[in-house]
Amino acid sequence: MPNRPDAELPAMVRSLTTGFSVEMTPADVRKNPGLCRESLPAGTRAYLTFLPRTPFGDTVKAAISLIEQGMRPVPHIAARGIADTAELDRIVGQLADVGVTELLVIAGSLRSPKGTLGDTMAVLRSGVPARHGITRIGVAGHPEGSPDIDADALATALRDKNDFAAQTGCGMYLLTQFCFDAPPIVAWERRIRAAGNQLPVHIGLPGLTSPKRLLKFGLACGVGPSLNVLRKQAGGVLSLATTSAYYPDQTLLGLASSLRDDEGSRISGVHFFPFGATAPTADWAKQIADGQFQIDDRQERLAVTA
Repeated sequence: MPNRPDAELPAMVRSLTTGFSVEMTPADVRKNPGLCRESLPAGTRAYLTFLPRTPFGDTVKAAISLIEQGMRPVPHIAARGIADTAELDRIVGQLADVGVTELLVIAGSLRSPKGTLGDTMAVLRSGVPARHGITRIGVAGHPEGSPDIDADALATALRDKNDFAAQTGCGMYLLTQFCFDAPPIVAWERRIRAAGNQLPVHIGLPGLTSPKRLLKFGLACGVGPSLNVLRKQAGGVLSLATTSAYYPDQTLLGLASSLRDDEGSRISGVHFFPFGATAPTADWAKQIADGQFQIDDRQERLAVTA
């Protein structure tokens, strides 16, 4: 099939960015009352990160605050951090009681499970989310692999998640770790699609925080392969330390180009990890979604025009 004309590339960029979501911690919500209402479009999905040392009550309070601000909270449920199905039932019930209808279910980064729920499928198969009216569930995608799970186990888990979604009708999708380079993401999506993946894929992108901060979190989160791209884009180690903000426009353009050229792609949106820079990330994403940008002659960068 011939490629679509380049005139469609801006539309692909806007399509990816429209409906973007963001990652936050309960502390982000607590320390910045009204931030989401002021910065994010109404109805934006705000994902609440699981932090092992944070009381779960903080997540519930953050979810309430987000709902009051007109957002859609999506708390993380980390299987390895939950003792058993009774605890899972209690915390999902608390979230459902305040109006949460969507979760991100992950295994979690704890080396040893706290109890009997060792992975994402254990949470899904428990039936607890469905029993509490959870209608939409995100699960993890790993374009660059995972430091905690080998490639064969990741492939098996993805098949199991697809089977579960098909059998139950659960509104399930993949949400990836944040990445700095489009080609590995695109190649990964094509591989898992060829292996049978039918789940929509939301791609994690860094927000407009400093390259130095992204380097720190990238190493901690296991996205080492594309960190070389970050170093190249930022102009070397010295620039990593001094550049004020990273823009994910090159990655976004690469993803948009892949959609232009491959109608079968399951990539359907982007999710930002702002690492504290929620307001500038949201402002930039809104401008892109509104079409307030130009693509340079080489189609390698985006320039906001408003």
